[in-house]
Amino acid sequence: GFDERSWARDIAINRTLLDGAGEERIMLAANNSRVDGFVFKNGLIRGKGAAIMCDGVSPTISNNVFTNNKSLSPDGWAPKFRHEISNDGGAIYAENSANPIVVNNLFVENLTENGRGAGIAVHNRCNGVISNNVFLANVAGLDDPLRSSDGGAISIFDWSSPVVENNIILSNKSLANNDAGGVFIALWSAPEFKNNILVDNECTDDAGALFIGGQEHRYDSPLDPIPSKEDFYIRVIGNEFYGNRNPSGNSGVMRMTMESRGLIANNIMAFNNGFYIQRSEATIINNTIMENFLFIETKEGLLPSYAANNIVWGTFSFETTATVEYNNFRDGYEGIGNFTADPQLESEITTLNIASSKYAGDQFATVLDLADGVLTNDELINRTVRSNDKWGVVRNNNENSITVWGNLEGIESLELIPTYHLKLGSLNIDKGTDNHLFPTDFDGDSRPQGNGVDIGADEYTN
Repeated sequence: GFDERSWARDIAINRTLLDGAGEERIMLAANNSRVDGFVFKNGLIRGKGAAIMCDGVSPTISNNVFTNNKSLSPDGWAPKFRHEISNDGGAIYAENSANPIVVNNLFVENLTENGRGAGIAVHNRCNGVISNNVFLANVAGLDDPLRSSDGGAISIFDWSSPVVENNIILSNKSLANNDAGGVFIALWSAPEFKNNILVDNECTDDAGALFIGGQEHRYDSPLDPIPSKEDFYIRVIGNEFYGNRNPSGNSGVMRMTMESRGLIANNIMAFNNGFYIQRSEATIINNTIMENFLFIETKEGLLPSYAANNIVWGTFSFETTATVEYNNFRDGYEGIGNFTADPQLESEITTLNIASSKYAGDQFATVLDLADGVLTNDELINRTVRSNDKWGVVRNNNENSITVWGNLEGIESLELIPTYHLKLGSLNIDKGTDNHLFPTDFDGDSRPQGNGVDIGADEYTN
């Protein structure tokens, strides 16, 4: 990744290519090793992890590009039941208490024929870190007859609990009636899932962006007892969800189900097609939910859920045992502290006129030159944008141009998705409760700032 004359580093320009040539897995990781600055391309394996396999080992995998790596179905794949484990991990697979540190990588167009997690799959008590990566256009389940390919970008399974933070998860898919176009979490896995941006992900069953499940699908053996809160508690904090979708239109953002337990706080959800909590013990606080919200069912062994301090600017369908208080509901709802009022958010969409656009295939990004207006350098980093049905996330900008992850070539205008901060005078200010208080807001500002806790993901600051 280094220029041999100046030693300046740019791994996209100064490439060192590890090419599987469509014939083999590229690398077996070693414990405590560091893999940094490579392009992993065309790995192919009739097994798990076509680019890198981490079997019980904990490497650092940083500053790499993973593209067009693919895991193939097992030979003679014909399991008796659906949802059986197949060949997971199109690019990276970790298992058996591996704790890899996966940071600052780009995962683009990796694939599974029949398996979970086209970008990364972790299985069987793995922890580690998945941070500051970009997952773009990865696809799980190209040829899956029995629904074993959940998680277009990431799969976290079987008591695995990595930290998943500050990632961009953009335009990934799970095909063949599978869940989670973006991220799949199941079988008592309890990651810290925070500060991620999930945009334009699509599934073919449930959960366009994020699926959370506790129990495994079981057909021939008893279900597990529900673990204690100390052993199983997911935290979904400070994430942004835009433009994600599922076919039935009820869980574009998320489906949390199957005896899950966790905290959902400080998230922003807009332009998706639904937020769905089912048969879970959930604490849902200080979210900005510009979506229909379906909140149903419970099960023996779960404590009642709790929802407070949320803006819910869509239909609220409630059929479970839970305390619902101090929320701003578009359509109103009975209960202590619940009310209806214009949210008064910074919700205007800014449209930029585009003079020219060019997709750089080697960079997996589009450079957009502005027709008018002047920006401050990098003021738009990580802002979500769209043009009709095309979505992107800003990589960087200068005064007169914007570089966006994804292919937006040919567009003539660009919309900046709002930030959804509270405006001065919003009736959401100071109207919340400090029950189950989360101490900071979406931006990291301390809560409360005034005479009480604010409603929504943002705590208003002067």
